[in-house]
Amino acid sequence: MTTQIAIVDPFVKGAAVNCFNGLVNLLGVKATYHMPGPFGVESLLKERDRSQAYIVLGSASHVHENLPWQRALADFLMEELKNNKPVLGCCFGHQLMCHALGAKVEFITSDEIKHMGTRAITITKDFWNFKQGERFLLGVTHRQVVRDLTNGLLPVGLGMENDLVIHETLPFMGTQAHPEASDYFCTTDIDNLSSSEIALVQKDGARLIQRFFQQFKII
Repeated sequence: MTTQIAIVDPFVKGAAVNCFNGLVNLLGVKATYHMPGPFGVESLLKERDRSQAYIVLGSASHVHENLPWQRALADFLMEELKNNKPVLGCCFGHQLMCHALGAKVEFITSDEIKHMGTRAITITKDFWNFKQGERFLLGVTHRQVVRDLTNGLLPVGLGMENDLVIHETLPFMGTQAHPEASDYFCTTDIDNLSSSEIALVQKDGARLIQRFFQQFKII
């Protein structure tokens, strides 16, 4: 069976096609592209039997909006997690799945200031194929953060609170950062990054993504 990963782009303003293309090149597997915001989860349902894993990208949407497509996407992915299919959530994807598992998603500060730039995330404990003390420099752009982890969610990376989270029994990892960030994303969504910083966050982002899928023998 050909390995296939479903890449979910929950955009509301502009599609992250450059991030999708970068992920396809990085992972070297067949990938399908899904846009639940305008089109719902129908395409995910059609590919369900052929999809072995999922990546959920960032979005300008927020989980507190409780939109129908957000609920449908979270429900679908929770079913797939329970079927032991790995899910990697990036920024909004991280927030969506943690929220579905009972955690809170809140604005970082009452004035809703956006945190933007780079952030070093240090692994705080040994887990899967990651070792305590490993460090990943990743790009970030977000106003909200995951809090009050529940139902098997474990914090495993320290930068800002709950920057890297896994589930103790389900094959889920979520990061508040953007390990999938393309050149275009880095220059349009994350301001003031130098070319050397872009190269560093892309290198470490690729390393994080590859390690996740290697852990579950997807790549």
